[in-house]
Amino acid sequence: MLGTDEIDATTLGERSVRSAINGPITLGFPARPQPVRLARLVSAAVAGSVDASIDDIEDLRIAVGEACAILVGHATTDGRVEITIAVGSDSMTFDSRLTGGRCDDPQVDELAQLVLGSLADDVDFRLLDTGASLTFRWPLAAAVDADANVG
Repeated sequence: MLGTDEIDATTLGERSVRSAINGPITLGFPARPQPVRLARLVSAAVAGSVDASIDDIEDLRIAVGEACAILVGHATTDGRVEITIAVGSDSMTFDSRLTGGRCDDPQVDELAQLVLGSLADDVDFRLLDTGASLTFRWPLAAAVDADANVG
């Protein structure tokens, strides 16, 4: 929940966030395709809070959707996906976990893996005894631009 010190009233009386969302955001949902849109929406909100471009936000939404699709494809009917999104000084990290059961014959979406690998950095997918984990890093454009200007 945002604290009152993170919200600034505009001249129109609306509220806007002054800075990046502080602290990690965690979201859990049943391992089904329908709630994945919520994960994409939350990731877009976090990216918007760090002034990511519209194109970067859309790429991140796609990456999050593909990551969730990979986990959902491995889930049993009791499966649950939990994601945590955290903003660092130079990147956002996406950490997701499938719990509650992993099917023996998962639907491996090779296209989702290819898309995710092309959009995100440091993608790590692991099968666990009763689930799976998937993490990736998303570089922040402001940090990338600053690094480019240093050299």
